[in-house]
Amino acid sequence: MSRAVILPAPGGHAEIEEDTTVVDRLIAQIREAGCDDVTVLTRPGTDRPVKAAQIESIDADADLRHLSELAYATDKGGSGGTLFLAYADLVASQTTVATVLSDSSRRSGVLVGSYDPVAAPVNVERGLVTGPGPGPLRLGGLLKVSAAHLARLRRHWPRRADGDAFESMLAALHARAIPVNVYATAGLEHRQVDNADEAREVISAFEAVDMDAWRLKNAIKHDDDFFATYAVSTWTPWLVKLSARLGWTPTPITWVSITLAIGAAAIFATGWSWWYIAAAALMYLSFVFDCVDGQLARYTQNFSSFGGWLDMMADRSKEFLIYAGLAAGAVASGASAPAAWGLAIAAMATQTIRHTADTWYAVLLDTAVVRQARERESAPPVGRAAHLGQRLGSASEQVMGAHRTPLYWIKRTIVAPVGERWLLLAVAAVAFGPGTALTALLAWQLLALGYTTAGRTLRSLAARTAALRRPDRSAHRDDGPLGKLVPRSPVGGDMTPFAATAAAVLSAGGAVLAAALGTPPWVPFGLAGLALVLAASVARTDHEGLLDWFIPAGLRAVELGVICAAGIAAGVSWPVLYVLLTVIALYFYDLAAGLDKAASPVARRDLGLGWPARSLIALIAAGVAVATVPVVATVVYGALAVYVAAVFVGAVVAGTIRASRAAAA
Repeated sequence: MSRAVILPAPGGHAEIEEDTTVVDRLIAQIREAGCDDVTVLTRPGTDRPVKAAQIESIDADADLRHLSELAYATDKGGSGGTLFLAYADLVASQTTVATVLSDSSRRSGVLVGSYDPVAAPVNVERGLVTGPGPGPLRLGGLLKVSAAHLARLRRHWPRRADGDAFESMLAALHARAIPVNVYATAGLEHRQVDNADEAREVISAFEAVDMDAWRLKNAIKHDDDFFATYAVSTWTPWLVKLSARLGWTPTPITWVSITLAIGAAAIFATGWSWWYIAAAALMYLSFVFDCVDGQLARYTQNFSSFGGWLDMMADRSKEFLIYAGLAAGAVASGASAPAAWGLAIAAMATQTIRHTADTWYAVLLDTAVVRQARERESAPPVGRAAHLGQRLGSASEQVMGAHRTPLYWIKRTIVAPVGERWLLLAVAAVAFGPGTALTALLAWQLLALGYTTAGRTLRSLAARTAALRRPDRSAHRDDGPLGKLVPRSPVGGDMTPFAATAAAVLSAGGAVLAAALGTPPWVPFGLAGLALVLAASVARTDHEGLLDWFIPAGLRAVELGVICAAGIAAGVSWPVLYVLLTVIALYFYDLAAGLDKAASPVARRDLGLGWPARSLIALIAAGVAVATVPVVATVVYGALAVYVAAVFVGAVVAGTIRASRAAAA
């Protein structure tokens, strides 16, 4: 359950129309945005009633005490939810207020703008408010502290106000190295006011804006990829308006996108024919609706944690389904099953590993921004690699700042974004067949992986901070129960976890190669077992190295490689092997969703067994199958896929129900 607390400010009692003050207007806006629990803190002697619960508070220190009581109050045995904090004299449009309050993710953030000359200036880097700064952006008077971050602040709640309670809360977030995201509504003025005339002036300014046109313009990403920008977003605004007029919400549109992708995959699976043109068209429409669901959410400000999570999970599920359809189609067209399904597995694994690395690299940069801002100055880069990384970072920022120039598009396209991947698959499948399409995709993915890995390795040396130095490290390793049994490694050093994981990845890759080449089973089994031991050996070792952000991606590579190698050696049915690896990959993507979208309905992952146990089960089943009946491995692999999928779906359903009950409380 979310709560909003409005802090005392003299301008809040300015009467902008009969029987309506600035604070009354703000209370109504907060409730319209979906937060009914509103409390107003007032100073002694203020006898003007407000249309919400009131608590008398003598000063800023008392404000902090009341905030603590309200933030950690419980309802029906539950825990406190998101806390919104606002100044009583804030005048803003309903769209601006809803921009902050409609964010149902686990992120925290603060409204900023450049409209209030007397507000405190802030420094903004990578979309994060990192502390006081020179401007021109300034605090906008509306703060969100998520329930997850409130839990981290509970033992570190500020006791005395430094300035006022609002700025003290912001400082407390910065002190705990908690990322504070930026909420901004460019073109819509918002300001803290002193009197009714100022309030009316601000209201007149944003009421003069065509809000429908503003929302539609801001619903379309201005920094999207080339294909989405020129082949989709040029005409989807009218589809967004039609969807809104029909009363559609983003989630059903996501399901439409999924259905179209299923249809495309089914056609691809029949074998190469003229029908592939229809499959390519369905792929394009699926991608269009995938863009529209997010655009509609931004246009209508209809956001939900589940919707953001579903959008991310649907993207990967659709793509992996297309890979499977193309692999089946290649077999139907005469290709060998190992070659066709091997390409699909390689493409799926490469994409999963790269996306995991992308997610944790973003965490690395956010961590570097927050920690270096907290320390006020960062340590200078050391060594040639670090200096080169710093120069690469500056060059990258310059290229991305030159919006929609040739270099800008080259940089965005070389990393194989989703729209371009789908375009390649569709065109290549129609023109050259499914096998060629998968081969071309895999080659591009490997190029993108090499390009991003090299550049990010150098830039991480310049960042000089560790992304995995965090309290939830074990959850993102997904070690499961077996990880808790691993003794702490006696080998020290910041590079130890990275080095062990890198060696494990090489060993797992060697196991896959050995199995594919048809070597005696003990070779891939031995290499796979070595990979498990190496990767698990540092599960309880501190991860503080500059390159440890590679580790989650490395662990994904180890599990997928071990299971794949054992399955090939044991003769597991290729479709069954692909299904198991896909289910596990999607289970990993839920971890990424928790970081990237800051939203996942999965609360616990214990029943998922963890990557070491899943890998060990597959390895043992393969060994038994080689020694006895080959079908044993296929049966166990299929059962493991069903089990992980059931656990995952069950956790999603339970989390969604839990979130719905909390919202209704």
